[in-house]
Amino acid sequence: MIYTVTLNPSLDRVIWVDEIKTDDSIRINREEHYAGGKGIDASRVIKTLGGDTTATGFLGSFNGLHLEGLLINEGVTCDFVKIAGPTRSNVIVFTNKSKEHIAFNSKGPEITPYDLATLFNKITNLIIKPSFVLLGGSLPVSVNPNIYGQLIHALKDQGIKVALDADNEPLKLGIKERPSLIKPNTHEFARLVGHSVETEAEIIKAGQDLIKQGIEIIIVSMGAKGLIVFDKQEAFKVIPPKIEVNSTIGSGDSALAAFLLGLEQGKNLDECGIMAAAAGAGTAMTPGVELVRMEDFQRLIKEVKCEPIAGL
Repeated sequence: MIYTVTLNPSLDRVIWVDEIKTDDSIRINREEHYAGGKGIDASRVIKTLGGDTTATGFLGSFNGLHLEGLLINEGVTCDFVKIAGPTRSNVIVFTNKSKEHIAFNSKGPEITPYDLATLFNKITNLIIKPSFVLLGGSLPVSVNPNIYGQLIHALKDQGIKVALDADNEPLKLGIKERPSLIKPNTHEFARLVGHSVETEAEIIKAGQDLIKQGIEIIIVSMGAKGLIVFDKQEAFKVIPPKIEVNSTIGSGDSALAAFLLGLEQGKNLDECGIMAAAAGAGTAMTPGVELVRMEDFQRLIKEVKCEPIAGL
């Protein structure tokens, strides 16, 4: 079982219009609501691909109940901490003519010390030990950026492997506790290591310094170019098939979810990378903020290319 933690989840209101016009009324063609957030996306994908997952984090007010109901309807097990403040609601507008989108992301509710302690105790005293705990996403404004580091330390004390998908200060502080796996994109990775990383060799060289510090696996996502996946012994470039992209929102979360599921199933590093690329590409094919479908994943996984990178 893979446990996911999303400290600042969102109820995403997704709207489709023909085009954006200022100083005019715009007719909405279609509107949907989705449960959002890095860990929540991952749980949804893990469930879609046949895995067992539990999602936790903070939920509050009507938005929180709506989000939880959406997850329950998808078959995701929920174990959230209920708070007084409302779960944030993001608005994402897709334009049919230009094939572009605009996202309006709110900052989220204030988390009290009581809320934080309740969640911390829940996560660090798990009765059923998961194969992985995924910590992912932005933090609520009132939460210390070292929260991921604290959670990683406590989870590792229980013998639980941790995957971290974050950016900026939460990522820099989190890796000091040596999570088992991190998954930055190229921009996040450059910010983490403090310099640009343009080539595969530069990515792996910078990553090996982190691996020497105790991180076991690093996945660097490069968008349509694919993934660089490596540990202290092997490195692979994983290239997804060419697809018609509808929306890349959630592709990175989907890739990480599939990779962790592969690890849980005992697959090799390259096999996990192939699963990740197929899930990420499958999500990019779907409209709005929808995630990968099982039938697309099963087809795409046969078309992913995986090439070993020499020189470790």
